[in-house]
Amino acid sequence: MENLIADLKKQLTDQRMELGTNIKNSEEVLIRTKEGFLRVEGALEAINLIETRLAEQNKEVVEEIVGTS
Repeated sequence: MENLIADLKKQLTDQRMELGTNIKNSEEVLIRTKEGFLRVEGALEAINLIETRLAEQNKEVVEEIVGTS
């Protein structure tokens, strides 16, 4: 009976260690994924800003051309 309890305790301890390692690894992957997501979000914001500025410049050029015609 004592061997059974000792074996069960060892199995549970090993399982706890494995699960703890899995949690740590999953957290690291999640952090890297979040960092990548934020980089992509930043790049998209930059593109939107560039597009807005280009549209404003194009509008000004068109207004100048129309105004001088």
